[in-house]
Amino acid sequence: MKKLSWRVFFLLLSAAYLIPEAIFNAQLVSLVGLGTPKPEQLEHLEIYGRTISGIGVTLLLADLLPARLFKTGLRGSLTLLLLTLCVWPSVFFGQKYLIEQWLIEPSTPEQRQYAAYSAALRDALAVNAVEVEGLNYDPKELHSSENLTFLALFGGLAYADHNLTDNLDDYKQKIIHNFVQKRAYRDFDQHYHDFGQLYDELSASYRSYAEGSNRYNQTLAGIPEREMGYWQNIEQEVNQGWGKYQQAQKAHVAKAGARAQEYGPKIFAYHEDTNRCQERYKKSSQKERRYQCIERENARYKTMISKAGLGYIDPNYWLIVEDISTGENLLSSALFGVMTAGVGTAMQALSLATGGDGGLKDKRYKYTDDPDHYQRLFLAHPKFQAMFEKETGYPFNIGSLADFRVHPVTQVKLRRALKAKGLKLPDSWHINNRPLFSQSVAKTVKAEADTRWQSEMRKRGLDLPINLSWNAFQLHPQIQRKIAARMGDLYVPNVRADWNQANFKRHVLDPNIQKRTQSYLQMLAESEREFADGGRYAEQGKQALRSVIIPPISMSLSLFLICMTFIKLPLKTLQLFRPGASQASGSEDSTGIDENANESAKSGKRRWLALTAKLLPALLLLTLPVLLVQNRYTQDDTSPVNYFLTKVEQSGNIGFAYALRWTLHAQPLLHPLGLSFEQHTGIYQAFSPLAHSLAKIDLLHKSTPAPLKASELAPTETRLKVETNVNNANIRIMNIGPKYHPGIRLKPGNYDVQVSAPGYQTYRKWHSLNGGEQTLTIRLLPN
Repeated sequence: MKKLSWRVFFLLLSAAYLIPEAIFNAQLVSLVGLGTPKPEQLEHLEIYGRTISGIGVTLLLADLLPARLFKTGLRGSLTLLLLTLCVWPSVFFGQKYLIEQWLIEPSTPEQRQYAAYSAALRDALAVNAVEVEGLNYDPKELHSSENLTFLALFGGLAYADHNLTDNLDDYKQKIIHNFVQKRAYRDFDQHYHDFGQLYDELSASYRSYAEGSNRYNQTLAGIPEREMGYWQNIEQEVNQGWGKYQQAQKAHVAKAGARAQEYGPKIFAYHEDTNRCQERYKKSSQKERRYQCIERENARYKTMISKAGLGYIDPNYWLIVEDISTGENLLSSALFGVMTAGVGTAMQALSLATGGDGGLKDKRYKYTDDPDHYQRLFLAHPKFQAMFEKETGYPFNIGSLADFRVHPVTQVKLRRALKAKGLKLPDSWHINNRPLFSQSVAKTVKAEADTRWQSEMRKRGLDLPINLSWNAFQLHPQIQRKIAARMGDLYVPNVRADWNQANFKRHVLDPNIQKRTQSYLQMLAESEREFADGGRYAEQGKQALRSVIIPPISMSLSLFLICMTFIKLPLKTLQLFRPGASQASGSEDSTGIDENANESAKSGKRRWLALTAKLLPALLLLTLPVLLVQNRYTQDDTSPVNYFLTKVEQSGNIGFAYALRWTLHAQPLLHPLGLSFEQHTGIYQAFSPLAHSLAKIDLLHKSTPAPLKASELAPTETRLKVETNVNNANIRIMNIGPKYHPGIRLKPGNYDVQVSAPGYQTYRKWHSLNGGEQTLTIRLLPN
């Protein structure tokens, strides 16, 4: 026998284990008893149940281990740790593996079809959509422990009768229609409440849309004002440009004046020096010296004038040119003739006769030291004017604002300035072309309004035209897709969010009842091959099989463990105070004699009595509930429940039939206990985060599928899009690095999807994605 401290420890663990196991039992009955649960509810329940089962089996085996493994605290702790590491994963993963591999996967299409109909019949009975003659089912007491237990087991009972489908074939449509209708009407208030929230969200979206439309219209209405503003910019640019041009002209004149002051005297001196060379060496014999003198002056001039920044300028450029009149020429000739006694006149005549000018000149050339003369010539020089045009872009000779206004350079600068302000004008535009200017302004303003509108639409994931009415807004295909994502299965084409309750019932709920009824009937009416692996309803059939087979098995085992624990706790408590228990423990510590040696010395009679004491509680537990506890569903031998139990026995499952009967009697007694535990502890709800983590582990340890053929090994990808009922929701895929975006490319597999938004409950769940385009429609619930 183990030490007293270890026995107390195991007693406390057994008592503690009773609480979560009773909670699981109660949640299983409550959840399945109300019909087929939602996938996320079933996952939470399944993970919780398998977790608790692993703990229970670990405690059971630990209690059976020999005392020598618990001689010391360290040895006992290591033993428990090693046992937990071995047993808990085996039970947690093994339960699912065994059920899937032994019951679900090997199931035939016929069994899956029967299971689908049995589940439908159970769900129909849960909402009082069908009445079974002789069945004392009271829908008014739906949440009573007896009702919930019966409904949780009814799917398994109905599944036992393989002739049920044929017997109820004439009533299928009525049963399914009543079931769908009653469930829909039962939830009518919730459906319409959700529909009202949709109206609130959609009307808020339309108000935002209408405000955007008004801003768009106001922008277009302000085109004349924008045009006037741009034109004022043009006038301002022209006036400012003309002012700068005039300032540039003045600066250029000043530059010319400065050069005249600097170079004018030097140019005058050059001409003076050149004339002196002419006069000094005027004799014909001094021609060479005259030439050299002039060349020296030319060289000095060239060096000097090149410093003016205009290159070489011919010295004659600076001379003053005067016209000589005919009268002046005749007077000069006459005077010359008188002075030469007629010889000069004769020589002029000879020169004219031979083609010369006869000494008659049209021009007279002079030079001066007047700075104004040199300033004018500097300003007139082409290179000096080119300097001005390089600096300003304009020629120097624009004399009026009107000429400046229409100059081509002004047009280029105006187009550039307006482009910087957001108005792009064609290259052919001229300031006098006001109609083209007006068209460009209107086009630019409309483009800006369109861009702003499209940006606002992209933020909302829409692409709507402007100025839709409320009705047109609701019926637009993009809005209808949003509504469809929000309503889910309830969506009907062209639904309007402002329908009242009567219209909602007539246009939404009633068509959905017909649609779901036909969907159920189509599934049940399909041939068995559609329920085979790879068939259209294979997964629905497997899920239905799980919902009708697993609850009775889990409920019976859970209930049996609870009852056994209840019986064992008093016995274990009595053993603590049994005479000799403490001495036995102390003797074992001091002498090392195993207690099995003492037991072997006992008489055979006492061994039989001990064995009877151990087996009697279990036998009483298996028989007394059926014999003593009354149940209205089995008290009549001709009741449908007894009929179904008989069918189970006839199928060769006598033990299973008795387990169902025992559960029907015992479960209603303990169901309230589990509910009370959960109400005071909240263990089941608090387990949700851990259930999510264990579900991830569970997904990673799924059984390996059969090897694929070589032709099936080609890589595929998934393009995922997540739709939700909340605008600008934060969508994340938690088990990958890349950020989510609509159409993200992923490899087929399992992904942890989280959707959150302010004011809504965060959604997080694993999804298995196949290849191709996948769309997840996720509805967030308000806080």
